[in-house]
Amino acid sequence: MTQVTAAKVLSQMRAAGHADLHDNVVRFIKALALEVGGTVASGRQPPGLPLVIRGVTWYSLPVPEEPVFFNYSVYPEERQIRVCDLIWVATV
Repeated sequence: MTQVTAAKVLSQMRAAGHADLHDNVVRFIKALALEVGGTVASGRQPPGLPLVIRGVTWYSLPVPEEPVFFNYSVYPEERQIRVCDLIWVATV
C-alpha cells in the first residue's frame, strides 16, 4: 500500500517520461515487502534506518542506483507495509 503522496510521485514519474524508473521503484517495493515479511516473521529488524515518529516506527531506505528514497512502516498483523514520503530527486 502506498500513501496518496507516494502514489502521486510514482504517477508523476511515468507522466514525466520515466516509465523505467517507475517500474524499477515498483519492483523494488514489491521485493522489499516480501523481504520484510520474512524478516519480521523471524524476529529481525526490517531493512532501513529506523525512525520513531508519534509511536510508529518508520524505516528509511534508498532505492539502489536510483534517485529515490522513501520511508515505510510495517503492519505484520495486516501482512503489509505502508510506503510514504517517496522522494524522487529529479535533476533538470
